[in-house]
Amino acid sequence: MMKALLLLLSVINSVSSLRAEELNIMAHKTCQARKGNDYKNCYLYYSRIYPERNQKGSSLIDSNQHLLAKLYDYGEPSADIADKEFLSLHFKMMYSYWIERSKARGATFPIPILRLDDGYLMGCGKKLISKLPNIYCPSSSEITVDVRPLIQGFTDRKNLNLSYLSLAILSHEFGHHVNYHIGREKYLDNEENEADWRAGKYLAYAISKKLMPLEGFTKGANLFFSVGDFHLLSKHDNPKNRFNSFMNGFNDESMGVGSFAGEWLQDTNETFSKRVGRSYKIKDRKLYFDVYRFEIERGRQIAGNIFAGVIGAINCSQGASEDCVNSLFLQGQAKPEGWFRKRKLTLNCTSKMFDIKGDGFKAQSIYSDRKGQAQNLAKRYC
Repeated sequence: MMKALLLLLSVINSVSSLRAEELNIMAHKTCQARKGNDYKNCYLYYSRIYPERNQKGSSLIDSNQHLLAKLYDYGEPSADIADKEFLSLHFKMMYSYWIERSKARGATFPIPILRLDDGYLMGCGKKLISKLPNIYCPSSSEITVDVRPLIQGFTDRKNLNLSYLSLAILSHEFGHHVNYHIGREKYLDNEENEADWRAGKYLAYAISKKLMPLEGFTKGANLFFSVGDFHLLSKHDNPKNRFNSFMNGFNDESMGVGSFAGEWLQDTNETFSKRVGRSYKIKDRKLYFDVYRFEIERGRQIAGNIFAGVIGAINCSQGASEDCVNSLFLQGQAKPEGWFRKRKLTLNCTSKMFDIKGDGFKAQSIYSDRKGQAQNLAKRYC
């Protein structure tokens, strides 16, 4: 009798172990397929199954959730000054973000030092930060951010948010830190474009997590795109290529054209839209949109087509330790300006015409829109 009971228990245990293993495999596959907040819940469940395998990763997720909670509680940053606490929280989030995305390459790196004061650098000649704003110093892993030199001489300061502008610069400089320690991934031959790409990825992540609105990104980035670098020893690319690098990073993180950034739909690489109304006339069916369209103005561009950097946060070019002196404070004056302009767009589905209020052009065929936004809107809504 005892032998029969022991045999029965053994069979039950074997079946239970097999069933548990099947459940573990199913849980693993489920976790792999999930993302975002849902993935967090799945990951916590999976951690209970294999706690010894997930101790480090779970700690990282907990850290992310803690930072997200702090940023949610913090709310809208100051627009009139660079909000240091807001930037410090995002600085920690950037480290967590890039560490998580570097694990697949088997890479890691130390957290850099954010310098928002006006003291002396520990590396790069130990010079005053006020003389070297907005740089990455690889010899001491320091990042400086000071937006004040950037806004002098800009022609359009309407709705400027200095905190979001500073965040864009910080994300670019942090990109150099990642490049320095783990190498480039996207733009193997261009340090600046790689840092621009990394900046675009992080800001898209921030928008996806509702840490900043698209409006905050565009208003802050408007001036950021227009920052120029005329130091001929730097390795900056022309504005259009740098803008494309930035948007490629944004698209790689956000899933690109056809995806939503908050309540805004990305129509093309350079445009976003939000439908705000429609007419009820049967013969003249019109739709109304708020739109963002990136426009380059060359009124201040010097002869010879010498371009400034679009994502122009200055840094130690190619990781040089003593030569990281190309500060934004020392830039040339003549440069093109790039802006995400917020416009009102009217689309006539009957006549296939569109009009943008305030752009200086009369209504024209949707097929005349070189940015492709009108064609995409007509295809989606008409």
